[in-house]
Amino acid sequence: MRLTNNQIFTRSMQDMSKAQQRLNTAHTQITSLNKYRTSADSPADVSKSTYLHDEINKNTQYQKNSLMLKSTLGLEEATLSNIHTAMERGRVLTIRALNGSVGELDLNAIAIEINEVQKEIFNLVNTKNANGDHIFSGSASEVQSYTWDADKAQYNFQGNEQDNKIQIASNVFIRNGDNGREVFESAPARLIALSDNLVGNVSAAEVRIIDQGEYDNFHRDNFDYAVPANNIFKITISPPTIPGNSDTYTITDSGHNVQQSGNFMSDNIIRFGGMAMSATGTSPGSVDIILAPSINENILNTLEAFKQVLTDTSITKSEFQDGIADAQLGIGNAKHAVMSVISSIGGRNNAIERITQSNESFKLINQEAMAILTETDLAAAMTDLTKEQNILETSYKTFNKINNLSLFNAM
Repeated sequence: MRLTNNQIFTRSMQDMSKAQQRLNTAHTQITSLNKYRTSADSPADVSKSTYLHDEINKNTQYQKNSLMLKSTLGLEEATLSNIHTAMERGRVLTIRALNGSVGELDLNAIAIEINEVQKEIFNLVNTKNANGDHIFSGSASEVQSYTWDADKAQYNFQGNEQDNKIQIASNVFIRNGDNGREVFESAPARLIALSDNLVGNVSAAEVRIIDQGEYDNFHRDNFDYAVPANNIFKITISPPTIPGNSDTYTITDSGHNVQQSGNFMSDNIIRFGGMAMSATGTSPGSVDIILAPSINENILNTLEAFKQVLTDTSITKSEFQDGIADAQLGIGNAKHAVMSVISSIGGRNNAIERITQSNESFKLINQEAMAILTETDLAAAMTDLTKEQNILETSYKTFNKINNLSLFNAM
């Protein structure tokens, strides 16, 4: 078969053009560090690379979220630690107030210091972050967490109970704070009992808690949240069965079951279930002892009540002691609630640390996989570049020789 000069020329030009294209591709891979210029070069690898790129971007955002979350929780933890320190000072002052040598001037001085502690805590529970959001107001962060109600003479929580969550991994959401109702409104006040419904010759009655632990257990075992009538115990005073003997008393529950009985003398203490009860009068008569329901009280109102006890000169010694007991237990429970939240923050920070490390590992793995799929292997690319350069140079030389061939050269 005879090849014409035109065919030889065309074929040589095609070969050189392909060699030039391969050389350009090798050069582009080296300069851009990418294997492929378009998705058409390798649809499967480019598709996998796109997925990995998205995963890397998500991990990067998760890491940013983690840093922001740690900063927010750090502010909350520092604030709660300061509140706990202030509470401890308040607790110490309750102990000082019970000192028998403390006079009226000393009590007023303690009240002034309690007022300063209260101001400090009020400022702390209304802490804002760098964005101006109140950190204890839940999702209503634009609202001040606590305000003073002058009409009711109490501090009220103004936020809500909807805590915000931040995503730090594909299926991991962590709260970025704790609302004030959970932190400061969950501390139970001291359990108490009340006297009521004086009947017959009973003209006065009093009930006090003298063993808080015993009464708490009694309250837990006997209090009925569903039927309030079951929380009433009745002291019934009866005349003696033998003339000349003292009156007697019986304590019965709402089902008329006798819980305790004994001799009765007016104003003498009757101890029952951690309570010290007394009644003024003679038989016949009765008085109801009511187990008060458990309530929660925030630390600001606990301190407010404590101030009133310290400065009110009209209250009795028993009322003063009960007021101090209320403050001591209330502050202690509030401290416990704050420490529980601080522990929770520590647990969340530990989780963030572990997940951050995991995210970083995933990010490195994805980056390595994406590099294998789409990034240029410089050693291989340099080898290809050199090879294609040599091929192209050889093609040029061969083309020149073939192009100059003629039958006349053989004559």
